Amino acid sequence: MSSSENSLRINGRIFLLLLVCLSALSTFFYWKYLSKKDLDRIALNSKIPNIEKTKGYVSSDNCRSCHPSEYASWYETYHRTMTQVAGDHSVMGRFDGTEIDSRGLKYQIFKTNDQYWAKVPDPEIVMRTVETGRRINDYTYQIRTNDVLKMLDLRTVPRVDKRVVMTTGSHHYQTYWIDGSVSNKVSKTNESKYGNLLQTLPLVYLPDEDKWIPREDAFMRAPSSKRMISQWNHHCIKCHSTNGNPGLKGSNQFETEVAELGISCEACHGAAEAHVNHYQSPIKRYAKLFNDESINAEHIINPAKLDHKLSSQICGQCHGVYIYKDASKGMSYARSGPMYKPGDNIHEHRYFIQHPGSLDNKVNSDELENNRGFFRERWWDDGTILAGGREFTAMRVSACYTNEKKGLRNISCLDCHSMHHSDPKDQLRQDINGNQSCVQCHDEAQYTTEIKLHTHHEENSSGSSCLNCHMPHTSYALLGALRSHQIQSPSALRSIKYGVPNACNLCHLDKTLEWTQGYLNKRYNHELSPLTDDQKNISAWILWMLKGDAAQRAIAAWHGSWEPAKIASGTEWTAPYLIKLLNDPYGVVRYIAHKSLKSHRSYADFEYDYLSNNNELELKSKEAMNIWLSERKSSTKINSRQNILILEDGVIDNDEVKRLLIKRNNRPVNIKE
Repeated sequence: MSSSENSLRINGRIFLLLLVCLSALSTFFYWKYLSKKDLDRIALNSKIPNIEKTKGYVSSDNCRSCHPSEYASWYETYHRTMTQVAGDHSVMGRFDGTEIDSRGLKYQIFKTNDQYWAKVPDPEIVMRTVETGRRINDYTYQIRTNDVLKMLDLRTVPRVDKRVVMTTGSHHYQTYWIDGSVSNKVSKTNESKYGNLLQTLPLVYLPDEDKWIPREDAFMRAPSSKRMISQWNHHCIKCHSTNGNPGLKGSNQFETEVAELGISCEACHGAAEAHVNHYQSPIKRYAKLFNDESINAEHIINPAKLDHKLSSQICGQCHGVYIYKDASKGMSYARSGPMYKPGDNIHEHRYFIQHPGSLDNKVNSDELENNRGFFRERWWDDGTILAGGREFTAMRVSACYTNEKKGLRNISCLDCHSMHHSDPKDQLRQDINGNQSCVQCHDEAQYTTEIKLHTHHEENSSGSSCLNCHMPHTSYALLGALRSHQIQSPSALRSIKYGVPNACNLCHLDKTLEWTQGYLNKRYNHELSPLTDDQKNISAWILWMLKGDAAQRAIAAWHGSWEPAKIASGTEWTAPYLIKLLNDPYGVVRYIAHKSLKSHRSYADFEYDYLSNNNELELKSKEAMNIWLSERKSSTKINSRQNILILEDGVIDNDEVKRLLIKRNNRPVNIKE
């Protein structure tokens, strides 16, 4: 080897060594001087689902430059903010060191170094106990350890500090998700035993009340139910992210990734990488701008240009009740994410379930056919959707969606709603107000200029509102009532036979089912059905409030403060029945009843904590009733009316009230929102 060759080899080695040293030094200084904020962001990103942009998704930020108006209006929606990384911009709850009792378990929420934390009973132990044990009471479970049965008191579970890393919900209430890593008692460190699994903090924050509540009391849950154990990767990812892939590895290991947290542009328009690349060409952008018909938007879906079924299915991927068509498709989703993409026929991938009492009266699943509990958690007994967030399931059985009559078109979600330039609360299109949503199709005089001929109510009154009659508030969700999307005509029969509240009696709170049935028979020739004495003589609203199950009580109580009902029925007599629910076994019923009671002037400042113990609830109920009795003595007495159980002296008929309460339907009610 020549000296020059040897010299070159030595110089090469020296150069390589210098490169290694420089790399090591740069790495050292990068980490040494990286800001605490940057380090925290890196640590936080390791705990949340990986935001993956290598599968054709590019994020909504890439849409903004070409579609600034659409981006800006979408940005204000609750769809965007339904899931966010925890930070000052997203966390609404007060993390001020408060300790909160959740059915016997203590949780402390606090903030340190701009991070949100909670001291909680070890969530792994709680999760394993609740999922596999037998509930004895709110905090005691019977578990099996080494083939030996024993009792575990969850109050004795050691408490650990868990960081809050993500939020769900951004308006009515907000849920928080904590790092699902497991504490190693030997090394005193946290291990990612389950990957990037996130568990729920069992507390919910209510912004309107500035109040923390147990998560169980934010949902319709039977008092005898087990504690709620939710894993974002299992459940919420399906509808609270875009292209969410649980990334299940093995039995309970997750490498979860999403295209974007929340519902983004690509959730409705499809993966946009190819579209963005296509329009990076200025020529193509300007050609599109000047409406060159030879240049169309490439590679993405515009839901407005699809037929009514395909466009509605885009909403239905979240707003519907479904199972995967077979076990292989379900496992494929768990491991690799959704197969459905906007514009596809969603029914190729999923079986959308309908109640046996609706549509074709068939359930194409023996397992579901024999599982009546599954349906009672989501539907009224007649097949009307009960659970909120299932609007596509409801609309699919309506004549407006299924009609095949010549000359009539079928509706889609987009006929009324828009993700752009709409009110974030309900996202109704700007041009949709009052009856506009219906007269788009029903444009005959009896529905427009001569509507009284159809409704038998005055024009512009609540009784001439298409929505109030055909889409009443009979779905339960978010501590209140939502409009049904079944689009049905009012029916006394469904109330008589199945107990589902009807539009007439949810407005005319003082009227009986006999009155409603007679009215609908006279005006619309509805058939007459046999009635019980109570249905003949006592207001349907009172029957739902006192005799009804928890779902009926919640829906009825919400209408106690609904303005059209107050106008149609008066308000002076409803307070005692709302008071009767202040000590209801269901927390959500108590919450709704109190909120309606506060709409009465006398109770506007009535202090009441719906999560108090039974003795305190009973005392507050008596206090509220004394206010009502005192007011009756000092004001004009209410006329005697048997249908609302008001006696001659203006007070309620307590004997009848007690009789009805004894007959209450105490079936356990769990509503799967």
